Amino acid sequence: MSVLNWIFTLLVLGAMLSILYDILFRPWKLIREGINDLERQLKLLNGRFARLWAFIIAPWLWGDVERTRAFVSHKLTLKRAELELFKKIREERK
Repeated sequence: MSVLNWIFTLLVLGAMLSILYDILFRPWKLIREGINDLERQLKLLNGRFARLWAFIIAPWLWGDVERTRAFVSHKLTLKRAELELFKKIREERK
């Protein structure tokens, strides 16, 4: 059991270090993943079960597809602006 505990501990520690590295040294990678996720959500809101996906994405809007689509598109705009800000900061550092 002790060996399994060590292996599990090393795996968890490695995952935590990987996440910490991304947060500290590559925040734009996390922002790009967020942008991809929001674009995927917008595609789901145009699909077959749009009302269900609208409720899953933003339950406080009670499945209203148009309001959820507006909410996701506003979040997408903010994420894109955040990515441009990080690009400007990176360029200024160089």
